[in-house]
Amino acid sequence: MAAESDTGTMSDEQLAGVIAGRGETDEGWRLAREACSQLYVRHARKLLGFLSARVHRNDLEDIHQAIWERVWNHLPTGFHGGNFRAWLHQIARNYIIDHSRKKRADELAEDYDVADSRVGRPDEAVVEQERRAALSRCLERLAESARLLVNARLGGESYDEICPRMGLKMAQAHKLFHQAKEQLRRCVEAESGQ
Repeated sequence: MAAESDTGTMSDEQLAGVIAGRGETDEGWRLAREACSQLYVRHARKLLGFLSARVHRNDLEDIHQAIWERVWNHLPTGFHGGNFRAWLHQIARNYIIDHSRKKRADELAEDYDVADSRVGRPDEAVVEQERRAALSRCLERLAESARLLVNARLGGESYDEICPRMGLKMAQAHKLFHQAKEQLRRCVEAESGQ
């Protein structure tokens, strides 16, 4: 492991490796914190510039901090070498997307009743209710991993958050999600008699 004075001369990839290998010892955690601090010193200013063009000034510091927390949490399984700055900015882009989705959902008052413009007549409401019930039954028929992935994506989680938790590579997750969507479509159509 590197000594404190060595972290300044390490490449981003080497620092990421120190963080990823933080282990269970106090020394491992200390070295990982030093490595993370060094990455922060190298990249924080550019990340703030990137964020300032994309988020409201009032949210800037909170988002900046949340992104570095994600880096700390996801680096051991999410960074596979290469360009750390590109990976960091991808984490930032995903966070901004997730944040904007959540913010839009929060902006609607909880007691605000949004009329469903797709449903006009009572018979259409019954058909829609039957399709929702069919979808629910079809979701239960999916393999557990596909069901967890679909629910996570519908809940607004990004692939960067889901893949490490489920032990999937990005390509596997995309493929599994699209296969699950196709299976759900066919199942709902069969149950609805379409």
